[in-house]
Amino acid sequence: MHTDFDPDPDPGSGSGSGSGSGDSVDAMLAQWSRWLPELDVSSSAVIGRLLRAARLTEERFADQLRRRDGRAVANVGDFDVLQTLRRAEPPYALTPGQLRRSLLVSSAGLSGRLNRLERAGWISRTTSPDDRRCSLVSLTEQGRKDFDGLIESQLALERELLSVLEPEERAAVAAALRKLLLSLESAP
Repeated sequence: MHTDFDPDPDPGSGSGSGSGSGDSVDAMLAQWSRWLPELDVSSSAVIGRLLRAARLTEERFADQLRRRDGRAVANVGDFDVLQTLRRAEPPYALTPGQLRRSLLVSSAGLSGRLNRLERAGWISRTTSPDDRRCSLVSLTEQGRKDFDGLIESQLALERELLSVLEPEERAAVAAALRKLLLSLESAP
Protein backbone atom coordinates (compact mmCIF):
# COMPACT_ATOMS: atom_id res chain seq x y z
CA MET A 1 0.00 0.00 0.00
CA HIS A 2 1.32 3.41 -0.95
CA THR A 3 0.71 6.18 1.58
CA ASP A 4 2.20 9.20 -0.23
CA PHE A 5 -0.69 11.45 -1.23
CA ASP A 6 -2.08 14.95 -1.03
CA PRO A 7 -3.00 15.21 2.66
CA ASP A 8 -5.88 17.56 1.93
CA PRO A 9 -7.55 16.67 -1.38
CA ASP A 10 -10.24 19.29 -0.94
CA PRO A 11 -9.23 22.06 1.50
CA GLY A 12 -12.84 23.14 1.90
CA SER A 13 -14.07 19.64 2.76
CA GLY A 14 -12.68 19.52 6.31
CA SER A 15 -11.40 16.00 5.69
CA GLY A 16 -7.69 16.77 5.31
CA SER A 17 -5.02 16.78 7.98
CA GLY A 18 -4.69 20.55 7.65
CA SER A 19 -8.20 21.07 9.02
CA GLY A 20 -7.45 19.48 12.39
CA SER A 21 -10.29 16.98 12.03
CA GLY A 22 -8.21 13.96 11.09
CA ASP A 23 -4.81 12.57 10.26
CA SER A 24 -3.20 11.97 6.88
CA VAL A 25 -4.67 8.48 6.66
CA ASP A 26 -8.17 9.93 7.14
CA ALA A 27 -7.42 12.17 4.15
CA MET A 28 -6.25 9.17 2.09
CA LEU A 29 -9.38 7.20 3.01
CA ALA A 30 -11.54 10.19 2.05
CA GLN A 31 -9.82 10.33 -1.34
CA TRP A 32 -10.54 6.64 -1.97
CA SER A 33 -14.14 7.12 -0.86
CA ARG A 34 -14.53 10.07 -3.20
CA TRP A 35 -12.96 8.49 -6.29
CA LEU A 36 -13.66 4.77 -5.83
CA PRO A 37 -16.47 4.52 -3.27
CA GLU A 38 -17.02 0.80 -3.96
CA LEU A 39 -13.43 -0.05 -2.94
CA ASP A 40 -13.08 -1.54 0.57
CA VAL A 41 -10.09 0.31 2.02
CA SER A 42 -10.95 -0.30 5.68
CA SER A 43 -7.71 -2.27 6.18
CA SER A 44 -5.77 0.87 5.25
CA ALA A 45 -7.09 2.58 8.37
CA VAL A 46 -4.78 0.26 10.33
CA ILE A 47 -2.01 -0.62 7.87
CA GLY A 48 -1.60 2.95 6.62
CA ARG A 49 -1.26 4.23 10.17
CA LEU A 50 1.19 1.47 11.11
CA LEU A 51 3.43 2.21 8.13
CA ARG A 52 3.23 5.97 8.47
CA ALA A 53 3.79 5.91 12.24
CA ALA A 54 6.77 3.58 11.75
CA ARG A 55 8.33 5.90 9.14
CA LEU A 56 7.81 9.03 11.22
CA THR A 57 9.13 7.31 14.36
CA GLU A 58 12.20 6.09 12.49
CA GLU A 59 12.82 9.63 11.21
CA ARG A 60 12.69 10.97 14.79
CA PHE A 61 15.07 8.25 16.02
CA ALA A 62 17.50 8.89 13.16
CA ASP A 63 17.39 12.63 13.80
CA GLN A 64 18.20 12.11 17.47
CA LEU A 65 21.05 9.72 16.63
CA ARG A 66 22.57 12.27 14.23
CA ARG A 67 22.30 15.15 16.72
CA ARG A 68 23.84 13.44 19.74
CA ASP A 69 27.23 14.32 21.17
CA GLY A 70 29.96 11.72 21.10
CA ARG A 71 30.51 8.90 18.67
CA ALA A 72 27.98 8.86 15.84
CA VAL A 73 25.55 6.12 14.98
CA ALA A 74 24.82 6.51 11.27
CA ASN A 75 21.21 5.34 11.24
CA VAL A 76 18.48 3.35 12.94
CA GLY A 77 19.66 0.11 11.28
CA ASP A 78 23.09 0.50 12.85
CA PHE A 79 21.45 1.28 16.20
CA ASP A 80 19.44 -1.95 15.86
CA VAL A 81 22.67 -3.94 15.47
CA LEU A 82 24.12 -2.30 18.58
CA GLN A 83 21.06 -2.91 20.71
CA THR A 84 20.82 -6.52 19.54
CA LEU A 85 24.42 -7.10 20.57
CA ARG A 86 23.90 -5.30 23.91
CA ARG A 87 20.96 -7.57 24.73
CA ALA A 88 23.08 -10.67 24.07
CA GLU A 89 24.72 -12.28 27.07
CA PRO A 90 28.29 -11.23 27.84
CA PRO A 91 30.62 -10.94 25.98
CA TYR A 92 27.88 -9.31 23.85
CA ALA A 93 28.71 -11.34 20.75
CA LEU A 94 26.60 -13.00 18.04
CA THR A 95 27.31 -14.60 14.70
CA PRO A 96 26.32 -12.70 11.55
CA GLY A 97 23.63 -15.36 10.98
CA GLN A 98 22.13 -14.73 14.42
CA LEU A 99 22.14 -10.99 13.75
CA ARG A 100 20.47 -11.44 10.32
CA ARG A 101 17.69 -13.57 11.81
CA SER A 102 17.11 -11.18 14.68
CA LEU A 103 17.14 -8.04 12.53
CA LEU A 104 15.38 -9.44 9.44
CA VAL A 105 18.06 -8.00 7.18
CA SER A 106 19.84 -9.35 4.11
CA SER A 107 23.48 -10.45 4.17
CA ALA A 108 24.46 -7.42 2.09
CA GLY A 109 22.51 -5.05 4.34
CA LEU A 110 24.09 -6.50 7.46
CA SER A 111 27.55 -6.41 5.92
CA GLY A 112 27.26 -2.67 5.27
CA ARG A 113 26.10 -2.02 8.82
CA LEU A 114 28.91 -4.10 10.31
CA ASN A 115 31.54 -2.38 8.15
CA ARG A 116 30.36 1.08 9.30
CA LEU A 117 30.18 0.06 12.96
CA GLU A 118 33.60 -1.58 12.87
CA ARG A 119 35.22 1.48 11.25
CA ALA A 120 33.64 3.65 13.95
CA GLY A 121 34.97 1.40 16.73
CA TRP A 122 31.59 0.19 18.00
CA ILE A 123 32.17 -3.48 17.19
CA SER A 124 34.91 -5.97 16.41
CA ARG A 125 34.81 -9.15 14.35
CA THR A 126 36.76 -12.22 15.38
CA THR A 127 36.86 -15.92 14.58
CA SER A 128 34.56 -17.99 16.78
CA PRO A 129 36.51 -20.09 19.28
CA ASP A 130 33.84 -22.81 18.92
CA ASP A 131 33.87 -22.99 15.11
CA ARG A 132 36.78 -21.51 13.17
CA ARG A 133 34.60 -21.33 10.02
CA CYS A 134 32.33 -18.84 11.75
CA SER A 135 32.93 -15.27 12.85
CA LEU A 136 31.63 -13.45 15.91
CA VAL A 137 30.52 -9.85 16.02
CA SER A 138 30.90 -8.24 19.42
CA LEU A 139 30.61 -4.84 21.01
CA THR A 140 33.95 -3.34 21.91
CA GLU A 141 34.34 -2.34 25.55
CA GLN A 142 34.12 1.34 24.59
CA GLY A 143 31.20 0.55 22.27
CA ARG A 144 29.29 -1.02 25.16
CA LYS A 145 29.98 1.97 27.42
CA ASP A 146 28.95 4.44 24.71
CA PHE A 147 25.81 2.45 23.90
CA ASP A 148 24.82 2.36 27.57
CA GLY A 149 24.99 6.16 27.55
CA LEU A 150 22.92 6.33 24.36
CA ILE A 151 20.09 3.91 25.12
CA GLU A 152 18.40 6.00 27.80
CA SER A 153 17.96 8.96 25.45
CA GLN A 154 16.42 6.67 22.83
CA LEU A 155 14.04 5.17 25.41
CA ALA A 156 13.15 8.68 26.58
CA LEU A 157 12.22 9.53 22.99
CA GLU A 158 10.02 6.42 22.82
CA ARG A 159 8.24 7.48 26.02
CA GLU A 160 7.82 11.01 24.64
CA LEU A 161 6.31 9.74 21.40
CA LEU A 162 3.85 7.53 23.30
CA SER A 163 2.94 10.20 25.85
CA VAL A 164 -0.15 11.13 23.82
CA LEU A 165 -1.63 7.75 24.78
CA GLU A 166 -3.04 6.90 28.19
CA PRO A 167 -1.49 3.85 29.90
CA GLU A 168 -4.58 1.76 29.07
CA GLU A 169 -4.37 2.81 25.41
CA ARG A 170 -0.68 1.88 25.24
CA ALA A 171 -1.50 -1.54 26.72
CA ALA A 172 -4.33 -2.07 24.20
CA VAL A 173 -2.14 -1.03 21.26
CA ALA A 174 0.69 -3.29 22.47
CA ALA A 175 -1.70 -6.24 22.85
CA ALA A 176 -3.24 -5.75 19.40
CA LEU A 177 0.16 -5.35 17.73
CA ARG A 178 1.49 -8.44 19.56
CA LYS A 179 -1.42 -10.45 18.14
CA LEU A 180 -0.73 -9.13 14.63
CA LEU A 181 3.03 -9.70 14.91
CA LEU A 182 2.60 -13.26 16.19
CA SER A 183 0.46 -13.98 13.13
CA LEU A 184 2.99 -12.41 10.74
CA GLU A 185 5.98 -14.12 12.36
CA SER A 186 4.35 -17.55 12.20
CA ALA A 187 3.27 -17.23 8.56
CA PRO A 188 5.11 -19.54 6.15
